[in-house]
Amino acid sequence: MCTARAATLILVFGVIAWPQTPPLKTAAEVLERYRRAIGGVDAIKKVQSETRHGEMEQTGMNGRATFVGYAKPFLQLNKVALPDGHEVLSGFNGGISWSVSPKGASIDKDTPVESARRDADLQYELHQPDYFRNFELAGAVDFEGRRCYWLHGITHWGKDNNQYYDVETGLLAGYRFESDSSTSAAVTTLLFQDYKSFGGPLVATKVIARTGDSTQTVTFTSVSYGPLEDSIFELPQAVKALQQ
Repeated sequence: MCTARAATLILVFGVIAWPQTPPLKTAAEVLERYRRAIGGVDAIKKVQSETRHGEMEQTGMNGRATFVGYAKPFLQLNKVALPDGHEVLSGFNGGISWSVSPKGASIDKDTPVESARRDADLQYELHQPDYFRNFELAGAVDFEGRRCYWLHGITHWGKDNNQYYDVETGLLAGYRFESDSSTSAAVTTLLFQDYKSFGGPLVATKVIARTGDSTQTVTFTSVSYGPLEDSIFELPQAVKALQQ
């Protein structure tokens, strides 16, 4: 309903057309907006080490797992405490992806090293195009109920990879990508939700991964940026034994 006062204002001033953000036209523009949305380039560069605590639930697992993840540029260590009391360790030391579970130690020989390095790139937001042979803005589409800019790429190791950035907020809404393993073509949809600040760039504190009929939900409860010793990322003896 239009009141007499409102009608008078419209007659005097006309209908005000508020400025609209022009559509983005390149992948570089979408990524630049994303960097600004999470805090800016300087905030991203300041992160030289990171410790994350959280919880995880997934299809087929009775109960909830807890975990802690340590990271430095191109170094990772993850410790997962399963609901049954067992622990699973996994990591990347710059050249080898490995894991140690109740079934024993293993080295991942099916996933390209460059893929593992990308996942361990602590400043990935500054380097995304470096991991693709082709990477371009494919348009604006609906993704999981949000209008998003769609960036489509083919990685250097030949896998299809799609990234979706919220048109309204500029934040990363999700990925849809082909498995990086050379022995699998499974497609995973990854959703990033509930962004928060822990003193650094904004972090998606809820990450949902869907592959086929399996769903995994990871919730980060804390993120800190204190220094970490490189020794944390040394290979466990059980993994070193596999190299001999």
